[in-house]
Amino acid sequence: MDTTSHIVIGLGLGSLAQIDPVVAENSLSQAVILGTVIGSNAPDADCVYKLKGKGSYFRNHRAWSHSLPALPLWGLAVSGIIHPFFADSSFLHLFMWTFLAVILHVVFDLFNVYGTQAVRPISSKWISFDSIPLVDPFILGLHAVGFALIPFFEPGIIFSFVYLIILLHILFRTFYAGRIKKHLRLYYPEPIRIKLIPRSDLLTWDFLIDHEDEWIFGVYSAAKIKIEHKLPKQSDHQDLIEKSKNETDITDFLASTQFAYPFVKKRKSGYFVMWKDLRFRVNKTYFPYHAIMYITNDHKFKSTYTDKIYTLKNYKKIMRELEGNCTTETNQSAKKLKHVSA
Repeated sequence: MDTTSHIVIGLGLGSLAQIDPVVAENSLSQAVILGTVIGSNAPDADCVYKLKGKGSYFRNHRAWSHSLPALPLWGLAVSGIIHPFFADSSFLHLFMWTFLAVILHVVFDLFNVYGTQAVRPISSKWISFDSIPLVDPFILGLHAVGFALIPFFEPGIIFSFVYLIILLHILFRTFYAGRIKKHLRLYYPEPIRIKLIPRSDLLTWDFLIDHEDEWIFGVYSAAKIKIEHKLPKQSDHQDLIEKSKNETDITDFLASTQFAYPFVKKRKSGYFVMWKDLRFRVNKTYFPYHAIMYITNDHKFKSTYTDKIYTLKNYKKIMRELEGNCTTETNQSAKKLKHVSA
């Protein structure tokens, strides 16, 4: 989920915590609200990897920071920072509610399309239940209703009902997602993988099918299947594709998704190898998540880029910059060689 959603959920948990008499009766209430809001966002502290580059962020986001061993550590760290400012309050109750906020952060992330590597260090496999959208208006709306009712009812009671409804909402969507996948397999037997991309509309889901010789993109709506796009799998320039996997930016990107696919474009002076995450699609055929390598015809010079590119203007700009970087290096190398020869 996005940062705003995690903040809202943190505030909701802080309200739910008022059902705990130890929290409601003293200054611990303020400490717990701080703990649930910060704890609800703590696993996303892995954004510091952006300082090492976007590739590093792609590799490490929702990995160790969202793993089972990390959850109690986040709870202890956040509680340990807050508690000295509320020294007369119960550390145990502060920790319990903060820990719950950390757990729910990872749980909500597990049920969206991106998923997490929650079972590290046992496995680095990505786990995603494809049940709720990255931003779920239903969950945010329920919280808004809950906050609006606080002046009239006990906040702990209100949010007990809010989170019960959210639990039922997630369970139902997860059950429905399983039904959709079962239905898709009737029409596309023996797929390699099926990926659902949930929309806020319960009855409308995007899907991606990894088939033997093609990728199939479509929309599932009220038990009807609509195919929007098919992408044949191609093996042209396989040597360049394999070479790209030796680049750090590319390997970092590939570590973040099981649904990356390479596209190769020829230019006068070289080639672009563009890896795209097929889970995220805009306007039917555009994929904003990219890891790009440009390599010259003689394979001597390369430049790479990894990030989200949402506009055609930026896409063309980045392509020019990557090609320009290699052209500059080629010219400089030629000048040095000419100087040495002279």
